[in-house]
Amino acid sequence: MKGAGGPNDSSVTLHVRAAGGLTLLLLGDLEPPAQRGLLHSAAGLPRVDVLKVAHHGSGFQDAGLLDGVRPRLALISCGADNPYGHPAPRTVEALRAAGARVLRTDTDGAIAVTGAGKELRAVGRSGGEG
Repeated sequence: MKGAGGPNDSSVTLHVRAAGGLTLLLLGDLEPPAQRGLLHSAAGLPRVDVLKVAHHGSGFQDAGLLDGVRPRLALISCGADNPYGHPAPRTVEALRAAGARVLRTDTDGAIAVTGAGKELRAVGRSGGEG
């Protein structure tokens, strides 16, 4: 991506439209400048059902992208008690403020997402469902 910075900005990023209408945005480890670039390069990047939050939910997220895609579910992949403090509390708070239900692998275990529309569900290995 033009203007992208370090190696994290070379992450694979996918916008998925699955059968049944489910939409997902999987951000890899994109840093905020590349997140902004994605938002501006994909004219009309729509709201998504599921967002795989960039870089393990670090504090470096682009608020404009989070506001623009307004996910219903936000998934954060991070290890328990990791030395980086991921996910950042401000990231979790921003996602919740945008209306997302946040699931984290450090507290919810492996996460399965099923359904679409009003039938969208996510279940963590710990048994929490939503």
